[in-house]
This record gives sequence, C-alpha cells and structure tokens, in this order.
Amino acid sequence: MKAQPIELIAQKKIPRDAINITSPFTGKVVELSNHPEPLFSFGTLGPGVMVQATSHKILAPFDGVLLQVKNAGTEFILQAKNGLKILINLTLPASAAITHTHIAQLNGSQVLKGQRLAYFDLRELDSPMLGSLILLNGHNLGTFHYSLLHVKAAEDTLLTIIKKK
Repeated sequence: MKAQPIELIAQKKIPRDAINITSPFTGKVVELSNHPEPLFSFGTLGPGVMVQATSHKILAPFDGVLLQVKNAGTEFILQAKNGLKILINLTLPASAAITHTHIAQLNGSQVLKGQRLAYFDLRELDSPMLGSLILLNGHNLGTFHYSLLHVKAAEDTLLTIIKKK
C-alpha cells in the first residue's frame, strides 16, 4: 500500500488514534513511486514517502532506538517506543562524492525526536539527495497519507497512519 496525498483528511477529522511521523528531512515531498531505485518505487520494503532534501541534517523522527546504521551511513533503521520500525534511506546522485561530516549515533543508541542522526555536506551535489522514510512493519496498520508538499525536519509531519478499526 503506497502513501496517498491527504486531501481527504482536510474534509474529515483526523482520527485521534492516527500515528503521525515527523519528517527526518527538510525538503520537497515526492511520492515514493518516483524513486529512481525499483526496490523503493515499487514499495518492496514497505510503504513510505520520499523527500528531495534541501538541508544537511537528518534528524530522528521520534523517540526510540537506533537499531542499525548501514551502507556507510546512508541507511538508518529506527524503532519507535510503540514498536513501529522505519528505514531512513538516503540516495545520492550517481556521480556524487558526498562528505559525511558527522554520523551522530551508533547501533543500539537511544534517540530523541529531533536529535541529529547525521550531517552531510550537500554543497557539492548537482542534484538533490533523496531521503526516503519506509515503514518496515506497518503493512497492516491501516492507510498512509502525507499532507504537505514541503516539510521541515523534526517539525512537520511527513506521514500519517490512519489505523484500521
């Protein structure tokens, strides 16, 4: 199930038991189906949404645990206190040589919402870095929606999950 724009929510009330996931990225929100890698665009790993990053910081979207940092600091697997697991994936342009200036946390670290996971120097990129947020264990929770066209890291909701009743 892919994330849908949340226009219908503007006409109805958002249920109280909805789960809001704060954006770990700042940038333009894009449907995951536009991802250049089929593993993501077809939703093979799970539903999610993508952001064309315009900021150098990747921030924790919720309080929880950083389970893994993989692929030279371009993938982060986090688990929220409610058990939800997400993958934060960073896709760089093929020709890019990006400098990691800081990977903030190690596997197993407790993280707080808004805490910096990584910092990248984006000045050398000729096209935006793509940040994807994938729900790894959220397939049966309900429907997924995003409501904004542009998000700010640790401030704006990137994805809303409307729980099944």
